[in-house]
Amino acid sequence: MSQMNGPGGPGAPGAGATPVCANCGAPDAGEFVICQYCKQAVSAEAARAAIPCPNPQCRAQCRWGKQKCGQCQGWIVVSCVFCGSISPHNISNCLRCNEAFAGAAQRKAQMEYQRQQHQNLQQANVWGGVAASFLGAAAGVAVSNSYGHSYNSCTSYDSCSSSSSVDAFDSSGVSDDTGFDFGGGDD
Repeated sequence: MSQMNGPGGPGAPGAGATPVCANCGAPDAGEFVICQYCKQAVSAEAARAAIPCPNPQCRAQCRWGKQKCGQCQGWIVVSCVFCGSISPHNISNCLRCNEAFAGAAQRKAQMEYQRQQHQNLQQANVWGGVAASFLGAAAGVAVSNSYGHSYNSCTSYDSCSSSSSVDAFDSSGVSDDTGFDFGGGDD
């Protein structure tokens, strides 16, 4: 994992020079805020941005940009459940997305549940419309099959064709008085 950028981190001014304790001039290993020789803060900036180790037996003041305590190797950072970035454990919100760490897992679970419910509702609307159209078509076929042929009360074609209830169309009383020639011929 890469180290975090921040106060006293890899991007700090003078990062290329050999660091020394501001109080006693002893070499600074870059792990802890407190100098191992004079037991004072190596710099005011390192003291301001210190991350205390969460281990109650250790409580060492660790440098910004570190992920584990140099003394007990305990994690001093937490991972955001929303964006996945890491932030020091003693900060209340994620440094990248600004989501609060307190209750984050419950908020994310609730958001996922709501997203899933919304997705299920959308799918129900889509599939419900498709099902309704198929149901309507099936109902239409059922209605036409049950009522479509009942007006003649014939049970078969042969019984209806010999019936006297079927009349041939008589066109003798129809005249063409429009005077328009349709081009059909016998004029």
